[in-house]
Amino acid sequence: MRDDFEYSEKSRGQSRARGQSHARGAASRSGHSSTGSHSSGYTGPRSSGSHSSYAGGSRSTAGTGSRTGRSTGRAGRRGSDYGRRSQDGPNMKLVLGAVLAFLIVGGGLVFAVRGGFVGGSHESSAAAEETTQNVLYTDTDTIHKDITLDLRAISPDAQSLNLNGMNREAVKQAIHGAYSWNLVVKNANPSIDSFKMPDLSVYDEVKETETSSGSGESDNDGSVQKVAVDNPYASVTIRPEAKSFTIPDLIGEQVDAQVDQIFTEYAAAIAEESATASAGSETSGEAEESTDSSGAESETESTTGAGSDYTLTLPDMSAQISDYMKQLAIVWKMSPKNGDITSYDKESGEFVFGGSVAGYAVNAEATAQKVMASIGQHVYDATIECEGEKISASDSSIKDLYGTIGSFTTKTTSNATRNKNVKLAAAAINGTVLQPGEEFSFNKTVGQRTEAKGYGAAGAYNNGEVVQEIGGGVCQVSSTLYNAVFRSGLTTTYRRSHTFAPTYVTPGADATVSYPGPDYQFINNSDHAIGIRAWYEDQTCTVQIYGVRVLPKGESWELVCEKTTDLPVPAPKIITPEEGAESAGSAGSEWQAYKVIHKADGTTEKVKDHTAHYSGHTPKQYAPGTTESTAESSIAESGESTAESGSTAESTVAENGPKPSTETKPSPAPETSPAETAKKPEAPTPETSASNHEVIEAPGAQEGPDDDEIIQDGP
Repeated sequence: MRDDFEYSEKSRGQSRARGQSHARGAASRSGHSSTGSHSSGYTGPRSSGSHSSYAGGSRSTAGTGSRTGRSTGRAGRRGSDYGRRSQDGPNMKLVLGAVLAFLIVGGGLVFAVRGGFVGGSHESSAAAEETTQNVLYTDTDTIHKDITLDLRAISPDAQSLNLNGMNREAVKQAIHGAYSWNLVVKNANPSIDSFKMPDLSVYDEVKETETSSGSGESDNDGSVQKVAVDNPYASVTIRPEAKSFTIPDLIGEQVDAQVDQIFTEYAAAIAEESATASAGSETSGEAEESTDSSGAESETESTTGAGSDYTLTLPDMSAQISDYMKQLAIVWKMSPKNGDITSYDKESGEFVFGGSVAGYAVNAEATAQKVMASIGQHVYDATIECEGEKISASDSSIKDLYGTIGSFTTKTTSNATRNKNVKLAAAAINGTVLQPGEEFSFNKTVGQRTEAKGYGAAGAYNNGEVVQEIGGGVCQVSSTLYNAVFRSGLTTTYRRSHTFAPTYVTPGADATVSYPGPDYQFINNSDHAIGIRAWYEDQTCTVQIYGVRVLPKGESWELVCEKTTDLPVPAPKIITPEEGAESAGSAGSEWQAYKVIHKADGTTEKVKDHTAHYSGHTPKQYAPGTTESTAESSIAESGESTAESGSTAESTVAENGPKPSTETKPSPAPETSPAETAKKPEAPTPETSASNHEVIEAPGAQEGPDDDEIIQDGP
């Protein structure tokens, strides 16, 4: 084909050189015919199509002229007269006839395509238009019109966004991609290395230590005591780091809301337009125009910008930023340290006192102004140092004010495994330091009691039964701690009594624990750090609270519990000999605990503190005729079996100290001299011996059960 093309071009040149006048004449005649055909076939708007046909005709005519020129040239070379042959020869008539026929057929086709003869074209066009309208009316999740959104509120240089062809998520992503949010507030505390962040994670959890029934929690029927304390972090919802806080994206939520509004209005406008089209309204064009304008302006008149259908608006962030900075001031507040205890040295058995460290307070208002200034300049990725001031610490040492502010001792049993559990749990809480406002959790401090940690199986309560449980007996440590905390004047925030009455403390003065719950918790509501000292020695468990005096000088607190009700023995349970021996069971009881306040002037005030309910043990009996036995013999057999097996029996009244008496002998709270050292005493000192209460009873309290009626196993 390339050869033919080159030949054709070469022939045209030769023809024009040899027979130019004849070529012009032929072209002129052909052009006249073409012009006539073009005029008859031209229909107005489709000028480009008609022009194309016309150009094609001209090119065909020019080609004919060229071919004629080539024929004439060849004839001339044979010696014929060029002019006479072109006038008399029949070839020119054929050429002109062919051109005329071509133009007539082409014009007819154009006429047919435009609506003359091919009727299916109108139907196809109508169907296509209808399909487009159906998509427009049904797919409201994607915008099918030119709707623009002005983004200059984010940045003055931002371009308007055309939403045509975009769905909801695509629009949101496009807007989010127009800015970068990373506003960070930096803690400018000069003593940041000495700053300890409060543990805010505890406020993210449900403040409830019980678990649902059947979840493995043991001893879950006791009375619960909860005390709400003023929590400085109750209003804190942010979770900053100690050194910085990244402000949440405040533009994103507003962007999502405005995009949702645009799509809602677009869907409403399309629905109205669809209804108008279905009704066949003659004013559909006007309705469409009205719908387009009203849908974009009716509810967003205030957000429409010049040249755009919508204008993105940013919220007033000042209130939110101010709230964030106030919360940050609470969390980042650092009280001056005036030489409080900071840690515990296990080798020396002494608490370590720190030096004086200045505190720091964040200026929330000034910091908020700096953040808002950055936002106002459309700078969303800045790091801003907080404004604040240093709080001077006292130069005088506070060490001389520290002493033992609460102490309590209980007697354990002779069971070696149980005593080892008590010793391990006491060692786990020994040396704990709590800063002001910090809460103590027994389970978090001691952790799960496992064989890997050295704990063994000992008596514990589970679902109303005495069972052998790993870590059995640690409740004695938590109960001893509770009594020491009470006498120090600190606040217990969560405590639960046992299901059955204990023997190592007066019922009502106990605090049962099991992992993961129930737990025992208290808060350091003093102005200084406190320390816990705890140890086991010679079948006794002692816990002391070391700190600066909380109660007024000369005042002491004591916990006194009185039995208020004897509950009946539960109905007996029928068992078989294979299920164990018979037992007589025991009655339950209810107790009222009092806070007895001994004041400096010698007066005493008795205030109700809490109540405790204890279940009775269910008697176990054989079915009549199964075997000859009585309740008394079953108890005796049970006692012999326990003695022979050397089981993990709870301490007897004889082992645990004198039987509960109906006479109360209140003792003053432990006091220590200001110069008392923080070192653990090897034996109870005269100052603390008055707090070694194995059993405390209130005046008029009823005597407890006889020795042979006390359940000897328990936590």
